[in-house]
Amino acid sequence: MTISSQSTTTTTTTTTLQSIILKRIEQKTLSHHEILTLMGYHNHPKTTDKAINRLQTVLSSPALGLTNKTYDFKYAASEFIEKLCSVLGIDKAVYQPLLTELERDASHSLNAITPIVHADITFNEDFRPSFNSYMAVDKFKRISLDDEVRLLPRQKQLDIINERITAHYKAMQGKIPFAGVIKGYKVVFNNGRDDEARLYIAHHQL
Repeated sequence: MTISSQSTTTTTTTTTLQSIILKRIEQKTLSHHEILTLMGYHNHPKTTDKAINRLQTVLSSPALGLTNKTYDFKYAASEFIEKLCSVLGIDKAVYQPLLTELERDASHSLNAITPIVHADITFNEDFRPSFNSYMAVDKFKRISLDDEVRLLPRQKQLDIINERITAHYKAMQGKIPFAGVIKGYKVVFNNGRDDEARLYIAHHQL
């Protein structure tokens, strides 16, 4: 017996695909080994151990492991979930919309890049560049951002960046060791791509 597609009309917005899968496993009283056998995994020590680890990752994550880039030679990430739902008797009309949403969120998470922020410095004629001095300068001019910032909307990212560079400029009093003066701050989004978005914030804008 499968979960009828009619249940989509009664499924609340708080229902997750993870909760549906876990509930169905509980209803069927299936062990992880039994589930994997139904999914077509052979009972081999190496294969079974890896498959069980993958299944546990999927079941323990609201994102169903889609953000972990898990893969084996049998199923890609989404295929694994589709096959899991199939052997559990979950109707495609129920799981497919939820899976599509999870895939969209996972794609955003996997492709998002933390903006790079650093001070734009000018030095007076007394500066004598060397490897050590450049390393020291880089340490003071780069502004770190929490990894979670990459997942935020652009305006929220800008709000946080403005707070950080304002605090940095005040803390450094507009200067960097080795007689460096902060002219402004460079911000790079999507680093490593040809269509990089760049932003420059001059010190007088702070």
